[in-house]
Amino acid sequence: MGEVRAPARPVALVAGGTGYLGRFVCVGLREAGFDVIAVARRPAAAPAGCRLYLADLAANSAGELAGFLARVRPRVVVNAAGALWEVSETEMTHSNQELVARLVAGVGAVGGRVRLVQLGSVYEYGAQPGGYALLDETTAELPITPYARSKLAGSRLVVGAIEARQLDGVVLRVSTVLGPNAPVASFFGGLAAQLARRPATVELPELSDERDFVDVRDVVSAVVKAARISATPPVLNIANGRLTPVKTLVDELIKVSGVPVRRVTRPYRGLRRDADAGRQYVDIGAARRALRWIPQHKPIDSIRGLWRSVSETPVLH
Repeated sequence: MGEVRAPARPVALVAGGTGYLGRFVCVGLREAGFDVIAVARRPAAAPAGCRLYLADLAANSAGELAGFLARVRPRVVVNAAGALWEVSETEMTHSNQELVARLVAGVGAVGGRVRLVQLGSVYEYGAQPGGYALLDETTAELPITPYARSKLAGSRLVVGAIEARQLDGVVLRVSTVLGPNAPVASFFGGLAAQLARRPATVELPELSDERDFVDVRDVVSAVVKAARISATPPVLNIANGRLTPVKTLVDELIKVSGVPVRRVTRPYRGLRRDADAGRQYVDIGAARRALRWIPQHKPIDSIRGLWRSVSETPVLH
């Protein structure tokens, strides 16, 4: 790995810094006073006001990563990387588990005051008895999908290292993220991209589900707070705290787009990452107490922000 100068401001290293969530995290940390290095595997535009460093952290040895961290001297390492949409199980294991193992080993080897913030998923809790659950951080994890299993494996690596006092860190288990610039591969990002082309019809799956949708800007707020506060529980749920019918948000997106489309129902193809979720009520009380964090955006606000981003700028892939 190459040399990176050490600036006066505290450094934040963001793995996956050019991805959807990573870009928002980078900008949020920069605005909070950090000098931000976005780490990416492939060439991409750096997030505004941030530096870009190209590296496949999962392919480096723990020693190489520890050496890099010793040179950069970050105050916090945020793992916003991860495989989610349209990838194989092998790629999920590489990004959601092997990368985390490297980060845990690297941060642990450096020692000192480096905090690791791992972005996990509420889907790690998986299928709960009866198909209904109030999820808090003590809920047993019962994941079924490859995505949920790989995310849980990564989170357990971080929690294990925290409990063994090998590093300072936290796992933020994030619910379904919604908001501006949602990727086309996501359900709402894809629907918004379709509507931007003003089609006569749109194909939709059955819309009977309810989900906890958290705004991407609220996730960033939680990450910034978690980066600054060390004395936290090892796992915190980051969510809206309420269920919203998917159909309600689809109706709102079509309404704000102003596109008079006809809806055609089609079966969902493939295994969804939330296929084992059921109705998950996510308890965010621990995050409120530990981080003094409260979500500020309603799902309707997130949908409106999504449409504004689509109508003003290209949607991120």
